[in-house]
Amino acid sequence: MLLATLLAAAASPAADAGSQECFSLIAGRAATACGGVLLAHNEDNGLADPAGFRMFPRPKEAAGAAYACLAMPGCPESDLLLNEHGVVVASNNCPSREDRPAPPGGGIAGPELRHRVAREARTARQGAELIGALVEDRGYAVSGRTYLIADPREAWLVAVVRGKHWVAARVPDDAVAVLANTYTIGAVDLADGARFLGARDLQEYAARRGWHDPSQEPFSFEKAYANPETRVAASNTHRAWRGLARVAGMAPAPGTTPLPFCVKPAAPVTVASLAAVLRDHYEGTPFAAPPGVSPHNGPVRTICVPRTNSASIFQLRASQPAPIGIVWWLCLWQPCSNPFVPLYPWAGPPPAAYALDPGDAAAPAYRLFGDRARRIDADYEKRIAAEGRRLRDLEEATHALQPAVEEAARAAWAANPERARELLTRFSWGTIARAMEDGAAAPSDAR
Repeated sequence: MLLATLLAAAASPAADAGSQECFSLIAGRAATACGGVLLAHNEDNGLADPAGFRMFPRPKEAAGAAYACLAMPGCPESDLLLNEHGVVVASNNCPSREDRPAPPGGGIAGPELRHRVAREARTARQGAELIGALVEDRGYAVSGRTYLIADPREAWLVAVVRGKHWVAARVPDDAVAVLANTYTIGAVDLADGARFLGARDLQEYAARRGWHDPSQEPFSFEKAYANPETRVAASNTHRAWRGLARVAGMAPAPGTTPLPFCVKPAAPVTVASLAAVLRDHYEGTPFAAPPGVSPHNGPVRTICVPRTNSASIFQLRASQPAPIGIVWWLCLWQPCSNPFVPLYPWAGPPPAAYALDPGDAAAPAYRLFGDRARRIDADYEKRIAAEGRRLRDLEEATHALQPAVEEAARAAWAANPERARELLTRFSWGTIARAMEDGAAAPSDAR
């Protein structure tokens, strides 16, 4: 088996200082139409660094160590990782109010936590426990971050704070959690180990620092530990509100703090419905950009922004073998302008167009879709109608064909796993070829 390297988005040590931000959703398996967990993530860390897949041989001595990656070599802070057990780990910058220095020795920084999860965790809970153990042992060096960890059966959010404080909350199976760039875990009951994990002195430490008064109100992790400014920043509250509203059909008004940790969806969540959220620019609301202006330039930061270098939706299903049930829907550059294509990492590698070259130059597909996004955004209002139809046609055809392809792969699996893998890889590569053909065509004002 090969070791693939995952989505390391453009981050630097400054990322945890708040200069780079992302947006994520997780849907529990009872909240989705496919019966699996879905994790969606916009990587908003900028466009300067090269991007592409890297494939590495699986270490012989490391059982269960295969993991997949779209890498940006210069920015490992925001790697998005998927291992062979279907464990995904992503993260969002979430500044804390902790103003004390990093732990002695510097603490953990960079991509170590997520790579340890990818190498060692067989379940999302194991990943949450591993992060907690490492933070308590060595400390965390930067302000704050929330890790999103999912597998085909469950999902967790793990919030870490500079020093040795952390908390994890399980996403209910019938709900969807939304995360911008501030902590969202509120009430915490560490006695309920099925739903919460964390440092034992969370409340005591917050009270000692003056961040929480137990005589006045119940403990809320996000209220006590989040940076007070980013906690109420419109760039965070409005994106979170919009995600919740699109999933649930309604949500508290934008600016309400705190927003709920999760909501029950108005309808079963699908890959297509999460893609629509990742593409959102507040269309139809007072926060949308005025006519004639790029939708990315409205009065409030949107979910899809010019800094979005990639968008991913992980479809994780336990009902079938991992090569069939684990699908990485990937969009390079802004999802409003480019398509999501299906990758089956454990059926076969992506085509060479998605790979970094030996000198770490960007993958050809990354450059192609970047050019397309820039051309569309130069005259977005005129061009997106026609180009949006092309995107919808491609994606609707792909979603319509997916069940038949996977059924054929399941039928072949027992007797001929390689034939099953071939079917999935041909489906994936064929979709990518059509997407790149569309991407190479200059957007027009009408077709």
